[in-house]
Amino acid sequence: MKVAPEIVAALCRKHAPDLFTPTSWQGTPLDKVRLLWGISGVESTFGFDCNPKHEPAYCYGGHYFDRDRSHSWGCLAHCSYGPWQAMFDDFPVGVSPLSLMWETDGRVSAEVSLSGALRVLNHAISRGAAGLHDIVLHYNGPGDVDEYSAKLAECLDHPMPESVSPVTA
Repeated sequence: MKVAPEIVAALCRKHAPDLFTPTSWQGTPLDKVRLLWGISGVESTFGFDCNPKHEPAYCYGGHYFDRDRSHSWGCLAHCSYGPWQAMFDDFPVGVSPLSLMWETDGRVSAEVSLSGALRVLNHAISRGAAGLHDIVLHYNGPGDVDEYSAKLAECLDHPMPESVSPVTA
């Protein structure tokens, strides 16, 4: 599934105010729009690869396994979705993973994905994230913080499209 980068950029601009402001941020001031854009770059190449990704830590026997959601959705509950590859577990109860995969241009699934990403990011900030390293650690886990941080740094500087254009299927 692909979501046009113009849609991803528009969602970053629209929802950046929903991201908490860190109280003890260190280093370059946090640009909320660019942070959301950069994460979409690392996670889905700015919307070009939004296919669900199976995450073993959320699967049977994994650290984050959720029995109820797995009972309802099977392995679809173990996936991340959308431009921000937010985990299904971070979406509001009642969201269907099927609705995240079958939409034509991806706008709704991208917005749901961003809501899940904002939930994780705001949790990190409310727990005292003081820099990008802390954000990466909380968003992606401890496994590859240096690699993810390097990719994020590149993606933060990637140009953002200005307007939403029609999406062709």
